[in-house]
Amino acid sequence: MYIRKVMPEDEPVIKGWLSEPKVCKYVTGRQVYSTDMFYSWYEAHDQFGYILEEGTNSVAYGEIWIDEEEKDIELAHIVVHPSLRNKGLGKSFIKELLAECKNYSYEWVYMRIEPGNVQAIQCYKGVGFVEDPNLRSSFDSRWIWLKKGSRRIRTRFKGNENIFLK
Repeated sequence: MYIRKVMPEDEPVIKGWLSEPKVCKYVTGRQVYSTDMFYSWYEAHDQFGYILEEGTNSVAYGEIWIDEEEKDIELAHIVVHPSLRNKGLGKSFIKELLAECKNYSYEWVYMRIEPGNVQAIQCYKGVGFVEDPNLRSSFDSRWIWLKKGSRRIRTRFKGNENIFLK
């Protein structure tokens, strides 16, 4: 398995993964996905989408958002292929995204999660994120906010080539 940058050709695959309203709500904050959503993510100057592939199959999607002003990073829009959920791919994918975050010298990596998305919360806590209730009360109460110190991110790979998993 390896991660690569997302391409416009990946949009139909992501659309299929987000076709169920509950999943779409958990991933995007909206119950209905639109192609415009993908292109707004893809074209943003501070959002970088990645695909996890196994062989020739795309199995997960997620983004790294870089906030130069706040000096932090956020992981967003994480989704795993429906038939591959609850098998550890999400954790593996998050670890690889975190490895990419090492390219930035910011102290924290954040995630915001819909409160009902218990599986995602457990997954993210399983890779070392902790809940930060202060962000929920002072910044945006809609979400559960998690954070992980970027200095605690362990990388298994070096260089800018594709990142291969064992």
